[in-house]
Amino acid sequence: MTSPKRSAGAALVVALVLLLLITLLGLSGLRTGQMEERMSANALDRALAFQAAEAALRTAEDTIPAARLAGTVPNDLAAADYTDNACTVSACADGICARPDSECTDRWTDSTFDGWIDGPTAGSGALAIASQYFIEAVSRNTPCESKIIVQDLSGTCTTFRVTARNAPQAGRSQVILQTTFVWPN
Repeated sequence: MTSPKRSAGAALVVALVLLLLITLLGLSGLRTGQMEERMSANALDRALAFQAAEAALRTAEDTIPAARLAGTVPNDLAAADYTDNACTVSACADGICARPDSECTDRWTDSTFDGWIDGPTAGSGALAIASQYFIEAVSRNTPCESKIIVQDLSGTCTTFRVTARNAPQAGRSQVILQTTFVWPN
């Protein structure tokens, strides 16, 4: 049989090791909880940014018929303007732009492009996210084709590319959406 002095010291070491293991498990659980909280906050921020961009997309699409009927859609520029590689052609008025030059940077990626129009705001309070959009008249001579059986379109249509985004904010998610919109001439 062992003496009581030796067994008392071993119990203290075992208790301290168990306490250290429990502390490490607690810290690991705390870190996992913080990571999950960040991930859910980022998912919420991305969802709000998507909602803002989608609202701007719908607002822009709603303005096309009125602009088309009012005659405020810019005419196609001369072919020479699209092959000069100067990338200075940016004929935009009230958020509706002329056909883009295929040799130049896309407008939505160009940080100097100032043709964005403010759209609706998604969310409220500290979570509010503003949106922006612009419309490009891609082609004024697209053949009209309807996928709807009861609708009979003939002639030419104007094709628009609608680009919308949530307004850039530091540290927030960025979402850019595009649709193609066709309207009869």
